[in-house]
Amino acid sequence: MRINRLAVVLAASAVLAVALTSCGREEGDGDGDARSAATGSSDATVTPTAPSASASATATASPTRTGSGSAKAVDCTPGSLEFAVKKVSRPLNHVLITATNTGAQACRVHSYPALRLSEDSQSVTDRVEESQPQSVVTLDRGATAYAGLTTASADGNSQTKVTTSTIGLYLFGPDEEPSDSGAELPVPGGSLYVEEDNARVTYWQDDANAALAW
Repeated sequence: MRINRLAVVLAASAVLAVALTSCGREEGDGDGDARSAATGSSDATVTPTAPSASASATATASPTRTGSGSAKAVDCTPGSLEFAVKKVSRPLNHVLITATNTGAQACRVHSYPALRLSEDSQSVTDRVEESQPQSVVTLDRGATAYAGLTTASADGNSQTKVTTSTIGLYLFGPDEEPSDSGAELPVPGGSLYVEEDNARVTYWQDDANAALAW
């Protein structure tokens, strides 16, 4: 009877050991599956996606350019400009000289207008040094440059008082040499009082107000 009981106990122990071993394997397999699932999820979140076709096109497209591609500006000549002398109400003793580009392409108008205020003028009219702009004025087709001419002093103290019907105008080039040819500009009303020793002219400006500021 003792031998039979011992055999039963041993048999029961063996069955229990086998059950525990099987259970351990199943739990281990479950842990491995969980680790694989976690790893797969992590890989999915860091895997980069290819950019869409529209995004690639946006990144590689060239910027849009506009414009007519006009030729490079040249130096203005008296023949490519239309000049005029205009009366102004303010400031006193001033007139406005204009030069409009009537040529086929953009041009640069240098320095200030070289003016001969009367037939007896010995030199061109003095310039207003402070009026020099930061860069040379460039005129597109149809654009206008302006220069302000002070015709007389406030007190009338002058030794060279003249009345003129025209003003002679020449252009300076980039080398500060006046052009060989110029234009005779009629003055407003046919007559203009000028004090040649007090007259001053500004540099060419791209704005009429700037030309009349001195």
